[in-house]
Amino acid sequence: MGSEVREVLEALIKKVENSEVFNGCKPDKDLDDEDVEEIIFLEDVPETNLAELTAGRSSFDDLPEELALKIFSFLTFRELCKHVAPVCRQWLCYSKCPLLRQSLSLLETYSWITSLEELSEIIRSNFPLLKHLYLQPRTELTLHGCVILAQSCPLLQSLSLSFCGQVTKDTLDQFATFCPYLRDINLEGCAVTDKCLECLECLPLKRLNTSHCTQLTDYGLKFLSTRCHQLCSLNFDGIQWITHDAIAVLVKNCQDRLEHLWLDAESMTDDTVQLITKCRRLKFFGLSFCESLTDQSLLYVQNMVNLVSLRLKKGSEFSGEALKELFVQLHPERTGNPTGLLHITVAECTNLNDAALHALAESCRYLESLDISWCWEVNDSGLDHVVKNCHRMVDMNICGAKDLRGNPLKKIPQDMPMLRQLDATQCNLVPDEMLEELVFLMPWLTVTNYYGEDVKPPKHKNRMQYFPAQEGWCQFALQTNDVRDT
Repeated sequence: MGSEVREVLEALIKKVENSEVFNGCKPDKDLDDEDVEEIIFLEDVPETNLAELTAGRSSFDDLPEELALKIFSFLTFRELCKHVAPVCRQWLCYSKCPLLRQSLSLLETYSWITSLEELSEIIRSNFPLLKHLYLQPRTELTLHGCVILAQSCPLLQSLSLSFCGQVTKDTLDQFATFCPYLRDINLEGCAVTDKCLECLECLPLKRLNTSHCTQLTDYGLKFLSTRCHQLCSLNFDGIQWITHDAIAVLVKNCQDRLEHLWLDAESMTDDTVQLITKCRRLKFFGLSFCESLTDQSLLYVQNMVNLVSLRLKKGSEFSGEALKELFVQLHPERTGNPTGLLHITVAECTNLNDAALHALAESCRYLESLDISWCWEVNDSGLDHVVKNCHRMVDMNICGAKDLRGNPLKKIPQDMPMLRQLDATQCNLVPDEMLEELVFLMPWLTVTNYYGEDVKPPKHKNRMQYFPAQEGWCQFALQTNDVRDT
């Protein structure tokens, strides 16, 4: 429902942009968010009644304020500034509403900020109800800056400090003290130690990402398992020395609530995987560096009937037959899971073959993302089953599939119309011309070629002449002359 509302609103905004609401001037698409409000002169903003722009439909102005805010809540802060604020006075007021400014990502906006003190002042004046804050990676934190920043957002619920420098026990203490509602913290790639995690005990912590925090040990995992009583999502990937004993403590204390779990399997055995299957509520499960695991682990994974996301990377000892049986057993008709798996990563599971991929395509018809990178046994036959069956695919990675010739890719415009990303890096038998044709037919699609570069569409004027039916390109694609991503 949310995506449908968003599509309707974006279509409305485009219609407004194409009208005379800007007196013939559209907003600069390269405009920085911080400059948007400064260039709007209210006396020049027309009081256009949106009903005139949407003939045959009810006026947006007649909607109750709470419903209008709900609709606008599906837009990002950048979209509010660029597309909503310039429309009229009323929409400008909506764009400034604190209820619509509860999330701030420095990855997308305010990238020019150089200090936490400056960021704190912006939050106090423009984001008084801020709940979600995402700092830029490699931001250098200071104790004084963290004190001011934490005090400026007392309602904060989500915080991302991924790959930031100087994340210490003292800096985390500030957020734990002044942001008592924090329940989602991302510390990926930070140099945190086990002691740094102790301050998290006082928070209602539900989700924690410490992926590739290589100074953490078994002690940190055991502490989180026994002291954070609401924890239901944990990412400990990239920490390869976590032992069976620490995972046993995690399962004992969190098996009834754990829904998301990502781990590094380098020090694991098949018995460890069997232990994890006691977490019956798991929906997202991932293991990297699975070289030490065997087909027995895949038998245990078959019991995870509630999974919607499965990631098994570098499973060089998994046989093609065992992978096939895994996907057969995870079919929704067997598990009772209404959708089955939506996201699958089996990168570098080098024995994955066409038979296993066929079983995957049959069992996972609602699949949205698939990563079969560096699965050398896969060829066009297996990929053809995926294209024909997985019509909801959004992101597909076939990087390093050396035997793929790419003929099934011609069916993507008809069978995978929702596809947005296709990675064909190091696919040496897939012709560049085929990828160019695909991008030309699907302008919204980002395709990566053999060299890791984004593919540019060829400049051909006559689409029908360039893609004759006998070359295998679907007739549906020939008619998509003005398809655009909404």
